[in-house]
Amino acid sequence: MKKGCLCAIMALAVLTMPAAIVQGARSEPAPAPAPSGGNGASSAAQVTPIILTTSSGLQAHILPIGATIQRLIVPNQDGIAEDVVLGYDDPKIYQDNNSPYFGGIVGRVANRIANATFTLDGKIYNLGANDRGNTLHGGFNPLFENSTWDVLESSTNHVKLHFTSPEGAQGFPGSVSVNATYTLTKDDQLQLVMEATADKATPINLAQHSYFNLNGEASGLDVLNHDLYINGDYITPVNFDQIPTGGLIPVNNTPFDFTTPRPIGSRIKQVTFPPPYVGYDHNWALFGLGWDAASKAHLGAISNDVKLAVTLYSPVSGRYMDLSTNMPGLQFYSGNNLNGSVVGKGAYAYPVYGGMALETQVWPDAEHEPKFPQSILQPGQTYVHKWFLRFYTKPAGAASAHAPASSGAAVRSAMAPGPANQVHTASIP
Repeated sequence: MKKGCLCAIMALAVLTMPAAIVQGARSEPAPAPAPSGGNGASSAAQVTPIILTTSSGLQAHILPIGATIQRLIVPNQDGIAEDVVLGYDDPKIYQDNNSPYFGGIVGRVANRIANATFTLDGKIYNLGANDRGNTLHGGFNPLFENSTWDVLESSTNHVKLHFTSPEGAQGFPGSVSVNATYTLTKDDQLQLVMEATADKATPINLAQHSYFNLNGEASGLDVLNHDLYINGDYITPVNFDQIPTGGLIPVNNTPFDFTTPRPIGSRIKQVTFPPPYVGYDHNWALFGLGWDAASKAHLGAISNDVKLAVTLYSPVSGRYMDLSTNMPGLQFYSGNNLNGSVVGKGAYAYPVYGGMALETQVWPDAEHEPKFPQSILQPGQTYVHKWFLRFYTKPAGAASAHAPASSGAAVRSAMAPGPANQVHTASIP
């Protein structure tokens, strides 16, 4: 599709869009040899999760391998605590072959770079082509999510991890030093702050890649019953290889419109791909941003403060999850490629739509799209990416807290829990 046809595209409903626009099936890259660890060989201590806790019963199990969220234990509306993220019991699987990217931090550049190459300061850099001739989540090993990060600090509610991506790793220029800090707060937030510095100019676009199922990760239920709100008015359309065409399409009157909370499954069959994939794997421009996004972004971020990007709700468990960020984009992936072949915790085989990823990010392939928000990290600068989750519940038998709204502030007000809606205290075994 040529970029010059944007006006014609915007006039079409999604049902009549060419497949190049709504295409979004996520192919998993072929496994590559596992790294020995980003900062040294792994040990028994390094594959033991660091468990963060709150008095309400919220727990986050953080693995040094990939700075991964291995478990996220959240009480439901009846006070029953369950894991709400997909993953594995055996930490070594994350190191050896975590092809769905369960729970880890991906980089240097999350999402896709067209043709596995980019030009920076007049020099061409060639990357690993691990996704139909393109680079996905950094390319081949050694990857951020497969390597063992150093634990710099840890307590019952806080862990700070460090990883160094050396000069030339994955084909990128310069050495990059990354810190990832997870904190559990008293008001049931899991806050992640990712920071990076570099000794040479390099693209940077880190993302947290957990898959969520608020019914419970092994509940036997998919996520199609979840109500989803996305604070974004446009998507960046893609071609058959899931590379952005360079345009923007309004979500209004399309299956991509989640500006009012809707069940994920209500229109998912309208988002079609070459068989057998049906579902979402697209980038939303957040916070009302359109073509002004590039002028408002600095090192990818649009602000030092976070704004509400997503609210997710399971009517089965009564769990709500708010996701707030300072990034301009969100990749919503509905687990289209899960098909029962990936066996996770407790030997549970994850079905199609068994979990969903919500990846805050710079818009994909910004390296080739100068009109998109840019994130080139220069020496002396610090990249800061914030990804904050907040959990709460609706008491059993209570009416839904959802109400139509046209803005993040309105949705936040309509969906915010009152004193009776706080997360129930529960004992975690």
